[in-house]
Amino acid sequence: MTSINSKLQLALINRKKGRNLLEKGFTLVELMIVVVIVGILSAVALPSFLSQQDKARATEATQNISSILKAAYADYQADLDEADADKAAKAAIVIANSNGENFRYDSDTADYNVDTTNDKISLIARGKTGTSMDKKDLGGCVNLKTGQIEIDKSLADSSTTAYAIGNVSCP
Repeated sequence: MTSINSKLQLALINRKKGRNLLEKGFTLVELMIVVVIVGILSAVALPSFLSQQDKARATEATQNISSILKAAYADYQADLDEADADKAAKAAIVIANSNGENFRYDSDTADYNVDTTNDKISLIARGKTGTSMDKKDLGGCVNLKTGQIEIDKSLADSSTTAYAIGNVSCP
């Protein structure tokens, strides 16, 4: 009786081991739940990631505006001449346009202004057509007397409102 009992126990143990080998994989329902969870997480994270890219592009334009206005102020300080500041700003605009992929800077349109009465230079960076920055604008200005630079970092949407030099309040 004991040999039959031990044989029965051994057979049950072996049968259970074989079943465990088959049961170690994931079921289709478990795999589908994982796919749904990953889909939800990516749907939440992707827009946040894309907005970070736009923020980085806007930061690039802000840096370019700042360097253009700083160049103008530095040249103005050399001999207190607005014409020299204008030349320096235009030279810096050429460099910014050659390096920038997302924004354009124009020195011969209404997007650039030298106010000799108030000793201020203003500039607008326009988002390039065909990029994610299309119709998104940034502006800045420098007070040549004080050296204060003001940059509007709000990424104005020019498709709804005309973004102009007056949108930036220069100190």
